[in-house]
Amino acid sequence: MKIHKEFIGGNITVVRIDGKDVYLENELRDTTVDWFYWAFCVEGAEGKTLTFHFQNNRLGYWGPAISHDLMEWRWLNQVGDNEFTYTFQKDEKKVYFAHNMLYFPDRFAKFCKTNDLKIEELCKSRKGRSIPCVKIGNGARSIILTSRHHACEATGNYVLEGVLKELIQNPIQGTKIFCVPFVDYDGVVDGDQGKSRYPHDHNRDYDLETPPIYPATAKIQEYAKKNGCRYGFDFHSPWHKGGVNDKAFIVQNSFQKLDRLNAFGEILEKCMNEKAFQYSHVNDYPFKTNWNQGGTQFANYMKKREENELAFTLETAYFGENGNVVNQENLPELGKCFALAIKTYTEEKEGKIPLKN
Repeated sequence: MKIHKEFIGGNITVVRIDGKDVYLENELRDTTVDWFYWAFCVEGAEGKTLTFHFQNNRLGYWGPAISHDLMEWRWLNQVGDNEFTYTFQKDEKKVYFAHNMLYFPDRFAKFCKTNDLKIEELCKSRKGRSIPCVKIGNGARSIILTSRHHACEATGNYVLEGVLKELIQNPIQGTKIFCVPFVDYDGVVDGDQGKSRYPHDHNRDYDLETPPIYPATAKIQEYAKKNGCRYGFDFHSPWHKGGVNDKAFIVQNSFQKLDRLNAFGEILEKCMNEKAFQYSHVNDYPFKTNWNQGGTQFANYMKKREENELAFTLETAYFGENGNVVNQENLPELGKCFALAIKTYTEEKEGKIPLKN
């Protein structure tokens, strides 16, 4: 039997194996605070029943996400306090377990091929990998879409996929869209946490006074300077679980643009359908509350641009809650609703809501 991290996104340390009990820890690497992402593969365990033990606060409400191909994921739907038990079937030669339903560049490439969307190179990463980006449409209105500023936050990619699909099928006239789906591309491939990297992570690399340290964030800023950013939307996953972290919510980041943020939230709620992971405007996180103090993030950088109408982060839960459980179908459907909200806002509200003093 082999338990390993030798695949895209892998992150685990096997502490010890005691009979049918496997003790594991996730790897923080250069993350400077405690974080919760992990992913591992088990090979050669056919017919065995094993219990996997973690340190505190590493498992979601429905246990691990499980896959045989890193594309299709399901919840185990069984979990103890800090452990889960799995019986490997006779034909299960290789099984992947992960903190959440992972999303990797291969899935995005398949999505682009299916939708005739050309992948271009944004730039080379620090490790020499080609970071993908896509462009849709033409016009004076510019929209920048980003995800995976924090490598472990996969739910944002599923939502972004739905946004892109809807905008391909129902384009916004006079609009060019620039999308970077994996800002921390090395972290996604290597299986890093990505949050709170030393000396700072990708989403803290938008300081107006200091040059960026990551190639991808430098290119995104360069694009905005040349093409504008009428709208900027960044798709994230929040903290592990509990409270608002079990929901989808907009991180409000401006008092001046509060009426615009509220208008968009109200529109998005009206655009929801029963197939989507549900969003409610009441859950949006107020500016200057607790951890939401602003800073050098993508959305805060873009909101300060003169041409910007609106820029913010959408957080989408890793697991959800009873009656609104995350899966690979309802997250892209939320993205579709989000794209409809963008289109509605441009048609009904753009340029009509003044800044607050």
